[in-house]
Amino acid sequence: MIKFPRTLGFRLTQWYTSAFLVCLVVAFIGLYVSLNAILNSRMDDDLREDIAEFQDWLTEEGLERVIEEIRREAASSDQSEILLRLYDKKNKRMITSSDLSDWNGAELAMASLQRADILASHPILETIKLSEQEYPARIISGVIGPGIILQVGETLEQKEEMMDLLLKVFAGMFFVGIPLASGVGWLIARTAVKGIEEVSRAAKDLGMGELDRRVSVEEHGDEIQTLADSFNAMAARIKSLILEMREMTDNIAHDLRSPLTRIRAMAEIAQSHPESSKDNNKTAGDILKECDRLMHFINTTLDMAEMEAGVTHTKKGPIHYSELIADLCEFYEPVAVEKSIIFSVSIAPNCQLMGDKHNLQRMVANLLDNAMKYTPTGGRICVELIPSPQEFHLTITDTGVGIPFSDQNRVFDRFFRCDHSRSLDGCGLGLSFARSVARAHGGDIVVMSETAKGSVFTCILPISPIA
Repeated sequence: MIKFPRTLGFRLTQWYTSAFLVCLVVAFIGLYVSLNAILNSRMDDDLREDIAEFQDWLTEEGLERVIEEIRREAASSDQSEILLRLYDKKNKRMITSSDLSDWNGAELAMASLQRADILASHPILETIKLSEQEYPARIISGVIGPGIILQVGETLEQKEEMMDLLLKVFAGMFFVGIPLASGVGWLIARTAVKGIEEVSRAAKDLGMGELDRRVSVEEHGDEIQTLADSFNAMAARIKSLILEMREMTDNIAHDLRSPLTRIRAMAEIAQSHPESSKDNNKTAGDILKECDRLMHFINTTLDMAEMEAGVTHTKKGPIHYSELIADLCEFYEPVAVEKSIIFSVSIAPNCQLMGDKHNLQRMVANLLDNAMKYTPTGGRICVELIPSPQEFHLTITDTGVGIPFSDQNRVFDRFFRCDHSRSLDGCGLGLSFARSVARAHGGDIVVMSETAKGSVFTCILPISPIA
């Protein structure tokens, strides 16, 4: 069993070839039918003109002239190709005719001679089969004078031979057209899929690790160019994600390595001084503190993954949003006093919504902690909660170090920190977690910042009806 290729190029070739052959057959059928109808119409018109011409001769010059013309045409034409027969209906006799030896079967047309009532108003045209000839004949019977009926006939040999020749020409064109159409279709298909093959090769190279691989197919049409542009955009995004993943894994390694190193150092100290129970207790406390830090790091990462995947199992309930924010601001007041930060709070009363209280507390705390951490001594932090008809706007404005413009789109990415030296405490999850909580509640967090002038974080939450 022959197994044909399943490539797009082969299928396109099949489609192009099939479409060409179908169009060729349809065009030939249309041509054949039209030409056959035109030739039949012209023959019938010629026969009608013959009847009219003999009728004029009879009217103007008499019966003798008609007989003379019949004999002259019979003598000058092939007897097998033309029939001329003049019949006297009144006396029921044949006046004259051409040689009828090759027209056996023409007697079938004699019935028309008896229908003088019809012939007088309209000549009768009919096609008859001749026993002595290969091709049928077309015969017209018409009245050319009182009681005088003329029959004129011509064989369809020339027309049928022309139609047979047309069939043979088409058959030749069809069998020549198959390889020709296949060749042209293959060239068209190869041109069409060339751009796709380039994209496929680029995809393989990208899979092999060539992250800078791109495609350029300007000469292959808008559709292929759109595919190439989409591929290039995807490749650029993949490269960006991989680089971000590398940076993220580096950050994770750094954030995990530091507490583990401290834990190991404290364990070694405790082991080297087994006699001091006071030092051992302090070491154990420090170890627990570092373990708690690691657990917080891991739990926060898992909580974010659940919220972003929409599989968190926490239940939402009615929350007094104004009180929640006020309590957290009161909690951070000592930190502001310690750093001599001017801490102003303006909270609209009686703001309530449906949500997860624990996660919303962590969201607001992360925003406040971030502001306190990056605002220097003597700076200012302003907290405002403003309700609108459909949303709550929590704005935290600080006069801290600010965020470079190039980093503002990344501050909500996991493990990203503007402090690239990672000298300050933290693991780069606070803002990312805060945005995940906001989005889990149908809202979002946006930032506006300017280096050395400060930042404005705005948390927008929809006002949900209290059940």
